[in-house]
Amino acid sequence: MNLKLPLLPALVCSIVLVQPGQGGESAKDSIEFVPPAPPIPECSDQELRPLYSQYAQTTTRWTLRAGARFFRDTTLQEADQFDGTTLDLELIAPLNECMQLRVYFPYYTDGDAREFETGDKLDIEGNGGALDFPTVIFDYQFAKATSPGEFNLAAFFGIGDVRQHLEATNRNTGTVDRFNHHGSMLTAGVKADKQLNRCWRFIGNLGARVYRDSDDMNPGGGSDKFFLIDVSTAFIYAPRSARFYPMIEGVYQGDFTDYNSLQIVPQLLVPLGSHLDLNAGVSLGLIDGPSTEGRLLMTLRF
Repeated sequence: MNLKLPLLPALVCSIVLVQPGQGGESAKDSIEFVPPAPPIPECSDQELRPLYSQYAQTTTRWTLRAGARFFRDTTLQEADQFDGTTLDLELIAPLNECMQLRVYFPYYTDGDAREFETGDKLDIEGNGGALDFPTVIFDYQFAKATSPGEFNLAAFFGIGDVRQHLEATNRNTGTVDRFNHHGSMLTAGVKADKQLNRCWRFIGNLGARVYRDSDDMNPGGGSDKFFLIDVSTAFIYAPRSARFYPMIEGVYQGDFTDYNSLQIVPQLLVPLGSHLDLNAGVSLGLIDGPSTEGRLLMTLRF
């Protein structure tokens, strides 16, 4: 035979290539393409606090919050169209892993309103708040999330009392009426928060205030003894090391009959270091309550 030796390896290779793959699968079918999994975002572990809602998770550090509220068209018991500013402070003191104490203090209010009886303009000013009394609140966290997707749950109870009154000066007559010169309030409720997917956080609060005594403050009119329901929900987008954090809240306050205030509050939190945050938002009032309300909040942790 004149078969040349270099042809033999080529013949063997061609026979191997046409043989079926193991298990009856072709070489093409035996290779599976697995797309890479999308990266899991790293989420912030900072205590990013919205303007109104409170975490069920107790704080690990002493926290001081200083705020300013700018409101329009607020209704009180003896006046409406109340436009003004309230300055307040809140100190949060951790007691242990599941308990903390909050001390809230509205220390100055200034604005103008319209008196119901006469329609005269009023200048309202004083070292205190309107519906917000100086209040001491105890928080107890009874359920702790151990993994993402689980809820932190807490209950709270507090008592408030008027320390100083507001003075309403009639611009036409010069007479002075004392608003909110006495009053006490009890508050209680529950709180929840949860880590959602893709670094979103949820916070929900449900509480009630019972005003055992007040003066000129009932927004629904009528008795000086009344109650208000407080409901708020917040959603926070919180990836790690972001320059700012967008948030949105829904806030309801009312008695389901004579007074119902509902606000939607988009806001933005800017961290100014590991100990200091600045949060600002403007609400849109949908029913009753302030037609608009701006709020600026500084949070210091130490």
